[in-house]
Amino acid sequence: MSDSTEATSNVTDEQATETKHVERTDVGVSITVQLKRGSGTRDEDQITGKVKAETLEDAQEDMDVLREYLHRLAEDTRQIQPEVEDE
Repeated sequence: MSDSTEATSNVTDEQATETKHVERTDVGVSITVQLKRGSGTRDEDQITGKVKAETLEDAQEDMDVLREYLHRLAEDTRQIQPEVEDE
């Protein structure tokens, strides 16, 4: 009977426990920009972008790139007009 107990404990000892370490860093800069065009319920476009970086200078550089992208996206979005239904 002790043999089966030893076998069970050996199996338990052999099972490796994997430990994962997650490092979280909340250091740095985050910039969010929100673009809104129009004021009516059906005439409103809204685009939000966010950048994160270790320094303000890096965040500003990333924001410049993001701003250009958002500008192109907004221009493309403005070209999309809702279809007018014929009565």
